[in-house]
Amino acid sequence: MKNGLKFTLSLLSLLSASSVQPGNLSYYAEFDTAQWEVAGNVFECSMSHDIPHYGQAVFYREAGETMIFYLQAMDSDMAEGRALLISMPPSWRKELPERDIGYVDVARSGRPVVLDEANTRLVLAELFRGMIPTLTRRAWYSEDDSVLVAVSPVNFKLAYRDYQTCLSNLLPVNFGQIERSTVFWRPGQMELDEGARAQLDNIVQYIQADAGVFSVQINGFTDTAGSNSDNLETSRLRAFLVHQYLVDRGVNEAMLETRFFGETEEYLIVRNERSAADRDRNRRVTLFLQRR
Repeated sequence: MKNGLKFTLSLLSLLSASSVQPGNLSYYAEFDTAQWEVAGNVFECSMSHDIPHYGQAVFYREAGETMIFYLQAMDSDMAEGRALLISMPPSWRKELPERDIGYVDVARSGRPVVLDEANTRLVLAELFRGMIPTLTRRAWYSEDDSVLVAVSPVNFKLAYRDYQTCLSNLLPVNFGQIERSTVFWRPGQMELDEGARAQLDNIVQYIQADAGVFSVQINGFTDTAGSNSDNLETSRLRAFLVHQYLVDRGVNEAMLETRFFGETEEYLIVRNERSAADRDRNRRVTLFLQRR
């Protein structure tokens, strides 16, 4: 095995048999106890695997975000730095070659390893092949000791079907993505365009799913082109276009607090407009969601 790291399990173990070197710590689930569990709702989905005496391996996706994989450790023995992620064959598939997936970052925290979507997909692919993704890293307390954490493929495919069902029911956005939202307007625009409607539809869908949302503040603003009175009226019309769109799609009107400010200087993003781009930033309707 690469880097001289070798370890062994029982006849029912997942990993290929080889000699154990002194000072190596190996964490894995035995063949007959390895399980994957799926939990979730429209806001988040997780698929987790207990690793005895270490913690958990978790695939996680929040609504509106990409999927990640992380290790949750009770007390991580890995040193901060870079760990080698390899894919090993189980003992019953010894004809399959071991291969390197790459190096991943390790932190000294309760989540020592967090993989981005690309590496998460690689780990998923190896589990689908029946392989054993394994992380190896020097122990934090010794230059000579190594830590190995193996992720079991046993019962993975059954759990992944349930995980996919959970993923398919996720909302398109999470609260952090819509808590403060802005609808921008073209010069003279007085109707919601396709992009704005799609943006507001996501907000409506979230509000209807999260009973904790109790208020939506809607504020209309314009650029400084034109007269003050015309701009105030334009900001009013645009703010109430957004207001009415939410109501028409089922949002309780009592939740909405709608105001308009025209070109009021204190609310301008760009105070001294010098270009069309400056005016584009000021011409907007904002939404601020509050949640218990």
